[in-house]
Amino acid sequence: MTLSTYMPPSGEASRPHTPLPVLQEEEAVDVMDSIPEQRIEMEDRPEVNSERPPTPAETTAGLELESSDLSATPSFLLGAADGLQAFEFIWNDFPIDDQPLPTTFLNTDLSLVDISQQHVPLPSPPPPPPPPPPHPPAFPQADRQLDIGSSREIPTDPNLNIPININLPQETSQTRPVVSRLPSLEPSSTSRLNALEPTASYQQYLAPGQISSSCPWRILPEEYQALAQRVASLTSTIPHPFNFPSRHTLSRYLEGYFRGFHAHMPMLHAATLTLERLGPELTLALAAVGALYRFEHAKGIELYRVAKVLINRRLDQFYEGTVSRLTGSSPGFTGFSSIPNESQHDQPSPILSQGQRGLRLLQGLLVLMAMTSWGEKALVRDALSMASQVATLVREFGIGEHEDTVMRDMSWEEWILAEEKRRTLFVAYVLFSLQCAAFNVPPMILNQEVGLNLPSCDSEWKAQTALEWSDLHNSITCQPRSFQHTVEKLLQGISVHYEDGISAFGNYVLIHGIFLQIFYARNALGPVSDPGSSLSEEFIKKMEAALRAWQESWEATHESTLDPSSPKGPMGFNSTALLRLVYIRLNANTGPYRQLFTRDPTVIARAFTDGKIRVCNRSPHLDRAILQCIHALSIPVRVGIAFVARTLTLNWSFQHALSNLECAFLMTYWLRSLALCVESSGLSALRPDEQKLLDMVVALIRETELADLLDSARDHASQIRRLAACVARLWAETFKGFQVFEIVYIVGQSLSVVADALQQE
Repeated sequence: MTLSTYMPPSGEASRPHTPLPVLQEEEAVDVMDSIPEQRIEMEDRPEVNSERPPTPAETTAGLELESSDLSATPSFLLGAADGLQAFEFIWNDFPIDDQPLPTTFLNTDLSLVDISQQHVPLPSPPPPPPPPPPHPPAFPQADRQLDIGSSREIPTDPNLNIPININLPQETSQTRPVVSRLPSLEPSSTSRLNALEPTASYQQYLAPGQISSSCPWRILPEEYQALAQRVASLTSTIPHPFNFPSRHTLSRYLEGYFRGFHAHMPMLHAATLTLERLGPELTLALAAVGALYRFEHAKGIELYRVAKVLINRRLDQFYEGTVSRLTGSSPGFTGFSSIPNESQHDQPSPILSQGQRGLRLLQGLLVLMAMTSWGEKALVRDALSMASQVATLVREFGIGEHEDTVMRDMSWEEWILAEEKRRTLFVAYVLFSLQCAAFNVPPMILNQEVGLNLPSCDSEWKAQTALEWSDLHNSITCQPRSFQHTVEKLLQGISVHYEDGISAFGNYVLIHGIFLQIFYARNALGPVSDPGSSLSEEFIKKMEAALRAWQESWEATHESTLDPSSPKGPMGFNSTALLRLVYIRLNANTGPYRQLFTRDPTVIARAFTDGKIRVCNRSPHLDRAILQCIHALSIPVRVGIAFVARTLTLNWSFQHALSNLECAFLMTYWLRSLALCVESSGLSALRPDEQKLLDMVVALIRETELADLLDSARDHASQIRRLAACVARLWAETFKGFQVFEIVYIVGQSLSVVADALQQE
């Protein structure tokens, strides 16, 4: 699919990006330069020779881009797009090296129009060579330094897709060289890909004695009996009736969780899980979410209620001793203590003293918090109240403790315990960020509180045996990296992926860190009604530089993909939803007005039309956000709107619904503002880059069933307004299928209301 990615290359990991030039709106010289470009990765074809010899002035594009003088083509909305090849990169097939958005769009000294005039196509990639031996390192030691060579050099490797030579001014190539794409750390053959991707079977690398633990939803009869007895003893005093699921039903629910939800919150080490290790509380929590993914919502809610009671009861038992000691005597600070030297600070944390059992309870709370955050409106109150409880627990588990960044020797079992704890705490951090994005509530954990190292590589995490893990661990280049240090570098615009690789989960955590920086900045401005409460130009440029550095890391990560159903997992794809959300929040203060908490489509849709959301003026900054929205829409259009509507539940996470809702808002707002401009001053009043973006929207609409609607408008302003209605309608159609979580359904209903209102205009 398509996504734009900022990727200004640098051969030095520590060199900050050149600040974006300050341009006036009419200059149109700084358009899509910092808009990210990302490759499509379909796992049926390997990436051959992932080393990319870049040059300062190269770029990739799927097909030739040709300029179009839209101001000289008054009927461009009616027919000019039919023969336009400038945006055919959106419709390329899905080779693994496909780069939908030309990387030259990232150059800060070129406009979108300038770039499109200088593209030439190169041949398609040849068939892949025979596969090498399996089990490569997760991050092969390819040459990851960028070749800042002559701008006249064009790489001959056809697997670089379509590099382009653009004759840049001398000062341009000195300040911001453009490369075909960032150096890939991916394996270069099918075998290497398969060795690092999730295995088709959990049993592929296991010895016979390990089979039962390789599939977390496989339940042996004796395991089920032991669990049923434990649950019966715990639920005997529950006020509402509860029937424990049968063995096969429980297995179905657990499979629903691990096949549907687990990869979006990868905190459980599936290769070593058993029912006994999970414990009854976490097992019921997983089964509750799994029942939703099997569309058995009533049973899911029943399991949720029981799991919540059991987890809270267990936590109360852990902390009862600490509280009961307070009834024995007065505390020392009152001067009446019978034991003067006794202090609560000397007592170990009750939850930490439980070891892995305590962590399982925290994991259970996180699963329930996610389920209720995106579920029915009646459950959202539980989600927000659980958040404070979870925040207290993650602080006790040490989310603020700084970890050693030096790799130390440890066994597989020790590594699993440490990594599982780290990932659990980061899942909590991410959930707080998502609640912040969805409900405009302050995150319960601040960026400054997180002292952990970033999550380790996906291949290590998914290793099925100690031997496989040891081979990967000893050869991997994904070294421990501090979250604080990495975020600090990103905010300085410094590339972070040259030192060592960052995992897909690590990139996902980092983009949340950038998102929260924008949330803090907006809330520090004062009341939203204040006309002067907008982000400064300096801050926006700083965030755009951070996004460019982040996107370089995304490009260099093996698991990054734009394929929603990729066997590499959804983390790379989910990160792109947050990326687009960040661009939108830089340009529009949507948070306080969307009212997702109400779950009322009419109230949510009103934010699109009542004019309360403050959006920055038309500028290159807004152009970048609009291009992000266009590429977000191109994914379902390219795959098929109806197909996405029927498969979204299986492969797309909630955050894509949240991101697409805001993409739809910004695109419709922008199109309507262009319509007003054209209505008063004509097409010539639009900047060339805005005209180019309009062409891209037209190219998308003409590939759908709504193409005929573009030909029915009377004038250019009406045609652009019709585009806005079509955009809202297409996004609404992607949510027409059955949904696991209510909030996704509500987003679709809200977009339908918006589309109806825009169509009436």
